[in-house]
Amino acid sequence: MKKSLIAFAVLGAFASVASAQSSVVLYGVVDVNTTYVSNQTTAGGKKMSMDVSGLSSSRWGFKGSEDLGNGLKANFNLESSLNIDTGTAGNLFDRTAIVGLSSSTMGALNAGRQTNLAYDTLVQVDPIGGSYSSTNPNIFFGAMNGTSLYGTHGASNGASSAARQNNSIKYTAPSVLGGIVFSGMYGFGEKAGDTQASSYMGASAAFSEGGLTAVFSYSQLKDAANNSTLRAYTGGAKFVVNEDVTLKVTYAENEVNTTTRNVGVFGVGADFAVAPATTLTTGYYGTRRSGDVKGKVDTFVVLGKYAFSKRTAAYTSFTYAKAGSALAKDTDIGIIIGANNRSAARFALGVNHAF
Repeated sequence: MKKSLIAFAVLGAFASVASAQSSVVLYGVVDVNTTYVSNQTTAGGKKMSMDVSGLSSSRWGFKGSEDLGNGLKANFNLESSLNIDTGTAGNLFDRTAIVGLSSSTMGALNAGRQTNLAYDTLVQVDPIGGSYSSTNPNIFFGAMNGTSLYGTHGASNGASSAARQNNSIKYTAPSVLGGIVFSGMYGFGEKAGDTQASSYMGASAAFSEGGLTAVFSYSQLKDAANNSTLRAYTGGAKFVVNEDVTLKVTYAENEVNTTTRNVGVFGVGADFAVAPATTLTTGYYGTRRSGDVKGKVDTFVVLGKYAFSKRTAAYTSFTYAKAGSALAKDTDIGIIIGANNRSAARFALGVNHAF
């Protein structure tokens, strides 16, 4: 921790000097909320807590670019998580650590630690805009952020979830055919004698035109022994009906070939601009597990946001999750549901500020 603080101070001093001479900037998000959740113990006990991943995840980072001429730029991004509730930081640059090149004619190529393509596609069309990332079914299951379920596969080598891949290269091509963008990504497992073990590879396509956004991705992840393969598919769409209403729908599915564990998430939601500064978001997620065991959970979310400015907002939300039974096969995919309970409700009130 002491080393992280020293590095933070040094990099902060660097940014203050470099920003006067280049495009290097310090940025971040500070998000905190007070949360009440029911049915967190075997006896149905309740829990009050302070969380840091509400409207968006708390973070800080540096990013910048250098013009190399002829439309070519060198870019970098270093980003770390923040724990506002305890005043501590996560591991240095645990969210993103990349460097790369980009141009309007050749696309962008980045290398380092970065989000996988399932995450990139789902957050564009997620029913609640990627909020509550640690308990959002699309992020937890679809983008493979659940460490216990997915950490054994991919280039993160079990050190974290599969939502972010170490040792990875990601290429995003320029837009073609009136709005289609293709991306490809590969993560090196770095195991001597086996180039496939702990590897990640994926491809995605996104289309955006006239208020419609449609996305799709495919990913394949290997375990450390190269005996097991995790395959993931994501897709979805967002349609801006008018300036007051936006509709969203998603589907994500992944399966491990050795255990036949299959988890699928269907999501649907809408944003309603009820006033100039107020947005009401509704979302539903149907999570189903099959193959190894059968389980199901239905999750309903209502999220209200009031924007004081472009950078500061207050928000409140209500979430209700109901499992098929109180057995582990169902509650294990309920995320907010405590063991031996069939349902749980969560109420949160928070503030989000970007700098």
